[in-house]
Amino acid sequence: MKTLVFVGGGHAHLHCLGQIKKDPLPDCRVVLISPSLHQYYSGMFSGFAEGLYSIDDIRIDLRCLSESAGARFIMDRIVAIDPAAGQLTGANGAIYDYDLVSFDIGSDDSIPEEMKELLSPNKPNFLFPDRLLQLRKSAQPIIVGGGAAGVELAFSINAWRQEQGLPLNTILLSSSPLLSGLGERAIKSAEAIAYRKSLNFFTGYQVEVIDRGSVVTSERQAFPFSDLLWAAGPASFRLFEDAGLPTDEKGFLLVTNTLNVVGHPEIFGAGDCVTLEHYPGLPKNGVYAVRQGPVLWSNVKSRLASEELASFTPQKRFTSILSTGNGEALLLNGGITLHGRLPMKVKQYIDLKFMKRYKKIYE
Repeated sequence: MKTLVFVGGGHAHLHCLGQIKKDPLPDCRVVLISPSLHQYYSGMFSGFAEGLYSIDDIRIDLRCLSESAGARFIMDRIVAIDPAAGQLTGANGAIYDYDLVSFDIGSDDSIPEEMKELLSPNKPNFLFPDRLLQLRKSAQPIIVGGGAAGVELAFSINAWRQEQGLPLNTILLSSSPLLSGLGERAIKSAEAIAYRKSLNFFTGYQVEVIDRGSVVTSERQAFPFSDLLWAAGPASFRLFEDAGLPTDEKGFLLVTNTLNVVGHPEIFGAGDCVTLEHYPGLPKNGVYAVRQGPVLWSNVKSRLASEELASFTPQKRFTSILSTGNGEALLLNGGITLHGRLPMKVKQYIDLKFMKRYKKIYE
């Protein structure tokens, strides 16, 4: 009997477990290893920060999901990979053998090394809910990072503080224009909404020094803070480089269009922890991780059966819906821009439908 190990409970692995429930793999033992009992859906963090969702609304019970699918769940953090021996090592020293293994473990914080001791970690994502609860009630909160995550959370925390009668003194610092990765329309829309909602944002500010009471930028301007959230982009884990596996220049696991690790047909990867060999500039975005799920599932089955693998081709355009607080959201798709309550209703429908798909397997 072969052993298939899923490391991490990311979007693609959730899809695979859901499919195994419907279509069990013959003569194959399936194991899911994760450092947390729950997988939190990052798309709902902004709603959680604003108080729209409870903690149970935004998480999936990985043990219950695994066991319902006939898989074994192990709560452990993988700290080493031995590709030659087909073994993984857990944080507690346990050794896990595999015939096939797939990694969907997300990304790490990109906090500069010299600043890490001054900031609370945000990742793994099971740490994030507590960080958000701490940040939103802080006397002087600062968020660093003008990408989708930083912008959504800044708007949501601002809205929660408004509802609670707290000062609207949340500060968003970004080295680039807000939502710059999504194009000029997104930049103009996000900044206009920020002005209207009294969100204090500063773009073109590179953080240079953080001490225990303030952030000092490249412009030599100091911003005092009581709590700071670093949302300035993803970083890779050392796990893959330390194992001698192929990575890109930033240390993300390098995979082919079949989601196989280059030169290692027994190792797969999906989500934010990987870089596609033929699409090196592809953003770390949950949309792609969700789309990779069916391809990963198909290819895991094909590899076990020694059949030909399918290719994953990322779509050129996708719809982004970002919460802006107060029951509103910003929808972006190519040249289409729409802000208001309707996009937020669409976002909530999509998010809740995603969660229901997996929760109904074990509830």
